[in-house]
Amino acid sequence: MSTEQLSVNIEKIDGQMKELIDAFEAHPQIQPPNTHPTLYFLLDFIRNTHRMLQGIDADKLASGDQAARDAVQEVVGRNQFANLLINDTTGKLALMTGSDPANPVDVGSDIKSKAGALTET
Repeated sequence: MSTEQLSVNIEKIDGQMKELIDAFEAHPQIQPPNTHPTLYFLLDFIRNTHRMLQGIDADKLASGDQAARDAVQEVVGRNQFANLLINDTTGKLALMTGSDPANPVDVGSDIKSKAGALTET
């Protein structure tokens, strides 16, 4: 991991991830009883990543603890992967989640922008 990645602001990422989760939860197609499977998959993936982030000890990260550094790298990578999935235009994500690949879900610009912001952290 590079020195730049060690200076990741965990609090900032935490806030951005909360905003992304809130945006997903507000999406009309995530509402029960007819939750869209692709949105459910993405939200679950992002929530799990957020839990991983919350388990990182900022003091250990600041002191250079290898496990904390590895955990941050994992969160950063998962956020980049989530952004890739959110912006999928191939239909492969829909196919993986049991949806119609010819008619992928539109996550909307709010979710896309919040996911993109996480990759810039």
